[in-house]
Amino acid sequence: MHAREDGYGVLPVTPGLESARVVDAMRHGLLVCPADADLRDAARTMSEKHVHMVAVNDPTDGTIVGTVTDMALLEALLADGGLRRTLGEVAEPNARAISSDKSLLAAVNAMRDFRTSHLLVRDAHNGHPVGVISTLDLAGLLAGSEEHS
Repeated sequence: MHAREDGYGVLPVTPGLESARVVDAMRHGLLVCPADADLRDAARTMSEKHVHMVAVNDPTDGTIVGTVTDMALLEALLADGGLRRTLGEVAEPNARAISSDKSLLAAVNAMRDFRTSHLLVRDAHNGHPVGVISTLDLAGLLAGSEEHS
């Protein structure tokens, strides 16, 4: 194992991070909620499915219009009028995304740069959203790779 120095301190670079791709660690498939869903329904769905981010789609044509994280949802629910807002109103329209063929090291760096714990994963060939990668997915891979090094 070796390390590289960056603005965040020393980042260990394991063989898993150097050679593995996003597609190797991501969660395939997306939990999608319509933009016109109320926040309580979205919170219930996220809680039942144990996910920390959902994709938000336009109910008229199904296109992904943004994402909502558990933290953004919680902040919106606690704000004045939160219970009357829709998911589309609180969705982040410029979802942080990464291509499925990028390295896991690129995913780590993107999460650090964007200060996020989740990235939407887009298919390397057609750009369509195909899943999510999170810091926990990466931690799981690193924990497994440490056993084999």
